[in-house]
Amino acid sequence: MAKALFFDTGPIITLVMSRLVWILPELKKKYGGKFYITPSVKRELVTRPMDIKRFQFEALQALKLIKDGVLEVYENVPQKEVSRLHALANSSFKIGDQNMEVVQSGEIESVVCALQAGAEAMVMDERTMRLFIENNKEMKALLERRFQKAVSVDTENMKQFSQELGEIQIIRSIELVSVAYKMKLLDSYLPVQKNGREVLLEAVLWAAKYNGAAVTEHEIEEIKDYLLRK
Repeated sequence: MAKALFFDTGPIITLVMSRLVWILPELKKKYGGKFYITPSVKRELVTRPMDIKRFQFEALQALKLIKDGVLEVYENVPQKEVSRLHALANSSFKIGDQNMEVVQSGEIESVVCALQAGAEAMVMDERTMRLFIENNKEMKALLERRFQKAVSVDTENMKQFSQELGEIQIIRSIELVSVAYKMKLLDSYLPVQKNGREVLLEAVLWAAKYNGAAVTEHEIEEIKDYLLRK
C-alpha cells in the first residue's frame, strides 16, 4: 500500500472556504506521504472557477497548493475503467424507465486512481458516492427522499459497483479538521477563557460544516466529546 491520500474536490473547497486550507501542508508533513488529486479535480478546483470572478481567489488558493507541491496531480488515469464504472453506477437506479446519474465521472476517477495507486485512503465528502461504496442498502431511500419519486434498483449492478470500489477507505474533511485540532495546529486561535478549547473546537467544526463538510450535528457532538475527553 502506497503512503498516499487522494482528494476529491469537496474537502479542499471546504477547507478553503473555512479559512483552514493552511492546515494541509502541516498535515502532509506529519503524514509523510503524498497528497494527490486527479485531472478532473484540478479542473473543478482551478480551471473552471478561474473564469468566475466570485470564485477566482478560491481557485488561486488551490493552485498555490499545487505549485507548492502540497497537492500533486496524478496523471495516470485509466479512462476506460472510469467510463465502465461510470456506466455501471448510473445504470443501477431508475426513475420510471430513465437511468439516474447518481455519481459524476470525476468522483469515480478519483476513487479508481486511488485504488490503482494503492493509496491508503480517499478524502471525500460527497454523500452519494460514500454511501454507494460503504452502505449501498441506504441508496434507494436517499434517492427517493432527494427526488420525491419512486426509485427502482438494479441490484446486481449496484452490488458489482460497490464491490469493485469498496476496498478504499474514505476520510471526510471533518476528520482532517479534527486531526489538526488534535495536533494543536489550531492553538493560536485559542481564546483566553476557561472553556477555550471547547469554544475553538466547536467553532472550527461548525465552520467546516457550514462550508460543505459532510457531518451531522450529532456527529459534531460526538467528535467534541471524544477530542475534549481528558
